[in-house]
Amino acid sequence: MSPRISPPGHAPRTLHVSYARMLLSQLQQARPDLMAQLDADSLQHLDENDPLARCTLTQWHALLDQVEQMLGLPDLVPQLAEQFKPWHAGLLGFTLMTSGTVVEMATLLKRFHHLLNDVHRVERGLDGARFYLRLCHTSGEQSRRLARLSLSVWALRLRWLTGQPDLKLDVCFEGPAPNDAAPYRRIFGGTVRFDQPQDVMWGDASCVDLPIVSRDTASHSLLQSQALKQLEQLSRQEDRLVDKVQALIRSRLDSGGLSLEDIALALKMPARTLQRRLEEVGANFRWMVDEVRRTQAEHYLRETAVPLSELAVTLGFADHASFNRAFKRWTGMSPGAFRRTPLSQQDGSGLV
Repeated sequence: MSPRISPPGHAPRTLHVSYARMLLSQLQQARPDLMAQLDADSLQHLDENDPLARCTLTQWHALLDQVEQMLGLPDLVPQLAEQFKPWHAGLLGFTLMTSGTVVEMATLLKRFHHLLNDVHRVERGLDGARFYLRLCHTSGEQSRRLARLSLSVWALRLRWLTGQPDLKLDVCFEGPAPNDAAPYRRIFGGTVRFDQPQDVMWGDASCVDLPIVSRDTASHSLLQSQALKQLEQLSRQEDRLVDKVQALIRSRLDSGGLSLEDIALALKMPARTLQRRLEEVGANFRWMVDEVRRTQAEHYLRETAVPLSELAVTLGFADHASFNRAFKRWTGMSPGAFRRTPLSQQDGSGLV
């Protein structure tokens, strides 16, 4: 059940690194002798202390495939769900634990779900005599295994947080049934259906008023405020990184030092980490260099009379011919022709 890949131009979907750390924990507990077979470089970022650290959905699927193969298990999702505890969700997990009632917890899950992953968004509500929690896709990059893990975790934690171990829940999953659906029937306790049009969990409407056994009004207010700050920080973090990289590229166009390694060194992070974080927001370093050069070239051509040969050097090209070829690739015309074209015609042709 591989994820669907994002369409070109769409940022890859990401998850909190705790999802990947759980996989490592599962392997460590079951077969510690196999841990050395994992790629140390690709797992390096999983040890980062950043509470907002992410991995891409593609990376998570690749690691899940690898761990399942190592353990000889065709479907590790039920075991991961049983391992998942509220604190694995970081600050959000503690915020949910201290909620007053199930409906309050579901409302917070909907509001802050992006802290867990941006693959899905959450809908919650009542339909007649039942309440529901539904997962909706945020893009073309989808994951049936993540949807099944999420709903399974919610079912298990709902029983634990309400002190209702016999609570029965029904669930619908997209995609075909696994070879063994018994673990899912055990987790939910009610009807489990596959090959359905949506991923959604159902329960009796009376459940929404059940109190959370670990509720703590004083702590909850503070935790919710901190979760909101994390959500805002996560939204800004991606833009700040791109802005910093673009600024460094602009400052180095005429002096060299434009490799990924050079920029990573300036940002005081490993090149692999920089590349991964750019990929997480749908950015590509080589394309970013190209875009900064194009933007700067158009600015100089419109606003200055700098000779083209000097401009080529300023933009970091080896010679005028290289600059000329690149500019034609960007805009469909030579630098000289662009300089002679009125601004209104440049805008109308979609060149800028």
